[in-house]
Amino acid sequence: MLSASLMWTGSALADPENPATADEAQRAYLDSSHRAGVLNEEVLVAQEKQDAANAAAAAAGDQVTAAGVAAEAARAQAEQADAAAASYQGKVNAFANASFRGARLDGMSVLLTAGSAEDFLDQATSLDRVAADTQQTLDEAIAARDAATQAKAQADAAAAAAAQAKADADAAAAAAAQATADVTSRKADLDAEAARYKALYDSLSEQERQAAAAAEEQANAAANAAAEPAAAPQAASRSDRSTTSDSSAATSSAAAAASAPAGSGAAAAAVAAALSKVGSPYVYGAAGPNAFDCSGLTSWAWAQAGVSIPRTSGGQAGLPSVPLSELQPGDLVTYYSPVSHVAMYIGNGQVVHASTETRPVYVTTVSGAGPNATGHRVTG
Repeated sequence: MLSASLMWTGSALADPENPATADEAQRAYLDSSHRAGVLNEEVLVAQEKQDAANAAAAAAGDQVTAAGVAAEAARAQAEQADAAAASYQGKVNAFANASFRGARLDGMSVLLTAGSAEDFLDQATSLDRVAADTQQTLDEAIAARDAATQAKAQADAAAAAAAQAKADADAAAAAAAQATADVTSRKADLDAEAARYKALYDSLSEQERQAAAAAEEQANAAANAAAEPAAAPQAASRSDRSTTSDSSAATSSAAAAASAPAGSGAAAAAVAAALSKVGSPYVYGAAGPNAFDCSGLTSWAWAQAGVSIPRTSGGQAGLPSVPLSELQPGDLVTYYSPVSHVAMYIGNGQVVHASTETRPVYVTTVSGAGPNATGHRVTG
């Protein structure tokens, strides 16, 4: 992404809807391209949030199913425990009634039928044991019934909570989908505007286009120098931008990149992957292997090194910060405030990046890729 119109010198467009001069056409297209790039990042973020919301809704659905199964099992267990307690209660009642009516095992029967004192004690002890065992069994059954009833209540509550969580997750997913649709619609409108300006831009001469790009990089460098004079390790190695055609510029970028420090390990692999795409077209939302947007290039390059990083420039801006004076090959450099562009540092004060549809992937200076440059290191 190139900078918005405020990065250009001179007066504002006399008629933004109908640029009258080559300079106005250049500025209008670069401005709309940058704004489209910013919206592209918003679309990517919205899509990430929607994907996360959909995943949360799916997980909530699984929890509802599991909670329903658990609740049903708890209900079945409670019914069985209740039936067992009722059965034992019936047996205890029958035993008590029989004893009360003078059944053989009641105390008087034992006294009358005992053949000796020892026999009486044995029968009395048996009677007490039967009564105690029966009561203990009943107590255990009642305790099991109470525990099962409590477990059922807890399972029912968990099922209700899971159902509410699912409803909330579904609502969040719907809101995320609407947010994605809204920002996508806004980007479509801006794309139409950018397409109109691009038609005017395409009618410009190659010299006019190169002049516009050169002025853009110079303005970016000036903005970075004004913001933080000591934060540009590449100052000694800055070079003027080539004024040849885009194809020649891509060749120059590749040649400049060839002299960049290789780095080591995963960082070296990421740099090599990014540089292998010099000359590839810029496409909004693309993440390789044949076309890229800014964060698509950096995330794709690091993926080739076996390292996963956030997909968006805003997400990549959350990686650990590193001073520009300490940049190493493979580090990322984000631009603008708020962040809406990212490039990969390749050494010698240079970065490789996917800027806008006006140019394919190319190499430039750290300060030339955009204002508000900030370094970040990929770990892992």
